[in-house]
Amino acid sequence: MAGTQYAGATPEQERLAALRGYEVLDTGAERDFDDIVTLAAQLCDKPIALISLIDAERQWFKARFGTDVREGPRDTSICAHAMAGRDVLQVPDALLDPRFANCPTVAGDPHIRFYAGAPLITPGGKALGTLCVAAPEPGVLTEAQQHGLRALARHVVTQLELRKYARDMHQLHQRLRGAEQLKDEFIARVNHEFRTPLTAINGYLEVLGDPELPSESRDGFVQRVQRNSDRLLALVNDMLLAAQVSAGSREFLRVPADLAVLARTAVAANRPLAEAKGLTITAETTGGVFADVDVLRMTQALERLILNAVKFTDTGSITVRAEVRDGHATLLVRDTGIGISEEDQARVLAPFRRSADAERNEVQGLGLGLGIVKAISEGHDGEVRIESRPGEGSTISIAVPSAGPYPEL
Repeated sequence: MAGTQYAGATPEQERLAALRGYEVLDTGAERDFDDIVTLAAQLCDKPIALISLIDAERQWFKARFGTDVREGPRDTSICAHAMAGRDVLQVPDALLDPRFANCPTVAGDPHIRFYAGAPLITPGGKALGTLCVAAPEPGVLTEAQQHGLRALARHVVTQLELRKYARDMHQLHQRLRGAEQLKDEFIARVNHEFRTPLTAINGYLEVLGDPELPSESRDGFVQRVQRNSDRLLALVNDMLLAAQVSAGSREFLRVPADLAVLARTAVAANRPLAEAKGLTITAETTGGVFADVDVLRMTQALERLILNAVKFTDTGSITVRAEVRDGHATLLVRDTGIGISEEDQARVLAPFRRSADAERNEVQGLGLGLGIVKAISEGHDGEVRIESRPGEGSTISIAVPSAGPYPEL
């Protein structure tokens, strides 16, 4: 069914949504619709025939026969009246009808006297406009002509439905092609990221199986096995978390929380990782920054921003800040790393997509981190914002609706 119904919408809003869902307004002439108005004029033996679509403030003609007028005001439209019914509206003499005698098209050019319009009704029961015929002389349609006008009106809607179906199928095909490409990238990425540590572990295990291996060498190989095992575990955890916070499976337990506390806690937990790379990491907070969040999920999102900052920063500092900005409780992670180009900023938020620099430098990872952050942010009715330039570092923020401050318990 065309259009979208939504809670709280008026019948007119739903009708307009249905009309606009067909994406037909202000489109060019099409032979199928032109043929319909030609047939309507011939069938009813009238010099004018129109496919009239009633927008919020105007009537717009998708097809015209016998006139060059493309649109007109809705408030003086006879078609707007005809659309409100469920059957053909006939006006034998508009000059004698008080509803229409003062309409510009009746009082002036083209001086319409006779009018008949069959409403265009969608399968969902929404009226889009009319298929109408008109003449400068009074008249009336026979039963056969009325029946034919109704049939042609149904054919107009069928044509609109066919076009919408074709458009939907094209969009579905595009999405399926995108999904197929994503699947291929996923397989390639997982194959590479999992195969590397597994190959290393297998090699070290073969060496460790040598009974003559010196104990000091054995300890070094065990440590390497452990590092690769930790890498594999981190990859698996990221994949599981990405599945858990995907759009179709979000189950967030949102409670009152102070994001400033989350920022300080995350910095303390990740300080050893940053300092091991020679980076300084600090938390900047100025009082409470309150929001209703799932503390576990928000912490996971913040930690992934910090891990990304560490991964892509060779020297300098990382700053984690909590603040209220533009009515949103915001967590920001700022680094002095390689930065993200404008072209890559949208790309890196999609699953299994990474920046050109990450690909070029063969940085480890599945490309899930920022996709996880985006999913968690959207699960809190928030968004992820990226401010960055190549070589000038990045500031990536999570902005969610602010609340509080909460009373002390």
